[in-house]
Amino acid sequence: MSTESPASASSRGPLRAWTPLRAWSPLRAWTGEDLLADVLGAVVAFVVGLVLLGVGLVDLVQQVGPLGSVDPEPWWRVALLAVGCLLLLAKRTHPLLALAAGLAVVAVDLVWGGSLAILLVVLWELLFEAVLRTGRTARTWLWTAAATLTLAVAVAAGEASQELRYFVFAGLQMAGVVVMPMWWADNVRQKSELADLERARADEAARAADLERERAADQARIAALDRHEAVQAERAAMARDLHDVIASHLSSIAIHSGAALALPPDAGRDRAALEQVRESSVASLTEMRSMIELLRADVAPEPLTAPGRLDGLGELVRTARSAGDDVTVDDPQQLAGRAVPAAVGQALHRIAQEALTNARKHAPGEPVTVALDEGAGLTLRISNPLPSLWVHDAPSAHAAQRRVVHPQREVGPLSAGTGLATMRERAEGLGGTFTAGPTADRTWHVEARLPAGRESA
Repeated sequence: MSTESPASASSRGPLRAWTPLRAWSPLRAWTGEDLLADVLGAVVAFVVGLVLLGVGLVDLVQQVGPLGSVDPEPWWRVALLAVGCLLLLAKRTHPLLALAAGLAVVAVDLVWGGSLAILLVVLWELLFEAVLRTGRTARTWLWTAAATLTLAVAVAAGEASQELRYFVFAGLQMAGVVVMPMWWADNVRQKSELADLERARADEAARAADLERERAADQARIAALDRHEAVQAERAAMARDLHDVIASHLSSIAIHSGAALALPPDAGRDRAALEQVRESSVASLTEMRSMIELLRADVAPEPLTAPGRLDGLGELVRTARSAGDDVTVDDPQQLAGRAVPAAVGQALHRIAQEALTNARKHAPGEPVTVALDEGAGLTLRISNPLPSLWVHDAPSAHAAQRRVVHPQREVGPLSAGTGLATMRERAEGLGGTFTAGPTADRTWHVEARLPAGRESA
């Protein structure tokens, strides 16, 4: 008896694949593998039936009336068994027709006294396949017919014998012959449909997981592109600032040299002009060196902006205070007013501006301290107490990947990461260092150390 599940049966060329939204359809083309399997099954059934006939498992039903004298030759029973086994070849494509023809074979066998070869080998297989491969309506009719037949036979046996035990015995016999293969087929079918449903759910979950991974990868690529664009925009702004400063130095050189050439020779005046030209030339070389280090990518030209310098730190502080921030400046050496290379001054100005903006955004109402000192270069430190709630952007311990979050504010995924990236780019682009992150005393600390870059010949 074949126990092929609906799922495996439909996997080799079904007219319509089963899905959770559409019941499995048993009607399908007969493939070469199916033909081979059915032929082998029919041959095995025939051999088993011959064995049962050979050991004499016949005349199972007591014959009464005019049929009692029917006693066919053994080869007739073999021929009838062969017909039943041939019907097994149609069980897959025409299960109901095969079952109807098989019932005719069973009827003839019962007239001849009945045999296990027909009842168990042929009838069981045809009933099993009919229930397994037909639709809901056909199965309902088959179960109704089987229950009616079983009850009728049991009642007839009980009435004939007038004993309850014959009623029970006949009912059990009919259940074993008719109901058992149908129940088995229903059980196989239900398990196969449940397995198909679980596979479909697993496939849907896998597809959903793939889509989620693709979405996360797309978001990561978008975030990387946004950070890259922010860094490139900052580089372009730095280049524009340096352009303005270098242009002023070159203009000074042109003016002083032109004036010296236009006037009559004068040793003192000419020497002063040459000294001014040299000073502007050295400053220009310093700025050009910074610009060469910074400009590593082509950017589209944009409108020029006025360069921010370190001496504009006081204006940044006044702006922050006017916005309600409590900002304290610690600059005992008065470094904010000292002349430094334009690139260094601009970098410190921009870092201070971004750090004050971050403090206002992520720790509103907290006091902010801005400190400047000079050691191995110029060092800018900006610190503020952490708010009541703060988290990490990532499990990494890298300081630039941390941020603070105010309980009443929602911060986007690039709110702090882009600002920290541009500040780091600005500092490291000039050969300096940059760190940002919380300290043990629950203070957010930003530190940028840049080379002083004193002008020299």
